[in-house]
Amino acid sequence: MARLLLVVWREIINNEYIILMNSYMESELLKFKHVLEYFVTHQNYLSSNSSVSVRGYDQYLKSFIEKHNFSMTGQGYNDGRIQNQIGEWDNIYSHQICLNIQPNFGNYESKKSYLNWRGTGLNIFCNWENSEVNALSIGYAYWWIKPTQYHIILTRTISELNLYEEDGDDSLLKEFFDIFVKEINDYDTQKGDYYLKEQEYYRQEKQKKYMEKNKTLIDIVVSNYNLILTGAPGTGKTYLAKQIAAQMILGKLFDENTASEEEKEKMKEQYDFVQFHPSYDYTDFMEGLRPIDNKGNISFRREDGIFMKFCRKALNAYNKEENKDEAPKYVFVIDEINRGDLSKIFGELFFSIDPGYRGENGQVKTQYCNLWKESDKFGGYGTFFIPENVYIIGTMNDIDRSVESMDFAMRRRFAFKEIQASDTIEMIGSNSYLKEFYLHIEERMRNLNYCILTIQGFSTAYQIGAAYFLKLANYFEEDKLTNKSWEDLWNNHLQGLLFEYLRGLPNADEELQKLHRAYLLEEKYKLEEGKVVKDE
Repeated sequence: MARLLLVVWREIINNEYIILMNSYMESELLKFKHVLEYFVTHQNYLSSNSSVSVRGYDQYLKSFIEKHNFSMTGQGYNDGRIQNQIGEWDNIYSHQICLNIQPNFGNYESKKSYLNWRGTGLNIFCNWENSEVNALSIGYAYWWIKPTQYHIILTRTISELNLYEEDGDDSLLKEFFDIFVKEINDYDTQKGDYYLKEQEYYRQEKQKKYMEKNKTLIDIVVSNYNLILTGAPGTGKTYLAKQIAAQMILGKLFDENTASEEEKEKMKEQYDFVQFHPSYDYTDFMEGLRPIDNKGNISFRREDGIFMKFCRKALNAYNKEENKDEAPKYVFVIDEINRGDLSKIFGELFFSIDPGYRGENGQVKTQYCNLWKESDKFGGYGTFFIPENVYIIGTMNDIDRSVESMDFAMRRRFAFKEIQASDTIEMIGSNSYLKEFYLHIEERMRNLNYCILTIQGFSTAYQIGAAYFLKLANYFEEDKLTNKSWEDLWNNHLQGLLFEYLRGLPNADEELQKLHRAYLLEEKYKLEEGKVVKDE
């Protein structure tokens, strides 16, 4: 009996829920109908030179006009006053439909007047016949294409939509509404043709801005041949170096996931990367003897190192080009350049690497050139030089205590550019998980970095780059950024780094606590006349 009662009770609850949902859907459809009727009435009123005889005038326009608060034109998506005229019905499924009326050189019969789902290009347009709206269309405006292009999904006449009628068949109106809502759901769930095209536009625009920002660095590389990117940890120096190389080689940014096979092959040919470390030496970089096993007999053979192999490829391409100014650019990236013993790695290349001695003017005899066979000769010479189409980009963290400072002889041969933490905040906005929390992350990162500058002897080189804050994505709880997420980032990543910064200072513990308070926004800092001060 108890089980039967439970089944009956569940059936009642289920039926009540269905009734409730149907009622809710009907109310949303009714609001949608009112918005469409208002839109048509407003358009017909303007097109008829303010005739009070247009259908729907008494219901939708009369009260606004008589109270002298009627807005003929405006942009609802920009919170224009005109939006108030549909404010009673504009919220549908917790989203807002916006009313936008804009004449095109005095003519309202254009797609510049439309309803749209706030924040999207999904619109409802009027179709005209004899200066009167006779149908409505759901469609997308590809606003980023000039002139604006449109894609119409569905068109229904005013009579088919049963507008202005209290009775009658609303099935086509419901179909119209359902398709409109479906397109919104597709957009909100990040699918659908329009969403993908819009995101591709944003991606390309972001790339253009990034590439424009890199242009100054490319000019430095081209004019100096050698560039070192320095800066705070987590500022994306290695990524930046590769993208500068890609722009020089491909004329665009490089993404392994989206690049064509031709682009991948070109990068493989003209770009190479190495990371220096304390065990790295001349035989790895330039050339050295390598053991070979010949049927149990061990002997040694001279082999090119990574840089000499790269230079051979570059010289071959350079020699094939008749116009040397148009020779393909070859870019070699050295990550953590100051972690290696540069004198031991470069050897006699200290001379050739000088920008003034690129090409044959910088010929040197290498340590193993006496072992070169005829086929080993560099460009037919018994000496080595760095071809004129080879460019070197290094990265380094100036404040790393575990490595020696770069000597002045090497520094003189490179141009230097500091990448500051403030230059990298857009990394957060580009992250699909974190962009929703961009403002809050930016505030904490900026406040912490301002606080770092208040510590005696600390400069922008000690600030924390955005790459550290990207790690917040690893500490989401149910797809949300919580207090525990911030706590985990501090405990697992930031605290240890800042502790190393402060090691040896007499008040290290106090300074670390101060930095923690800044990170939590318990104490705030601001920039005032070029100086960081506490924001009281």
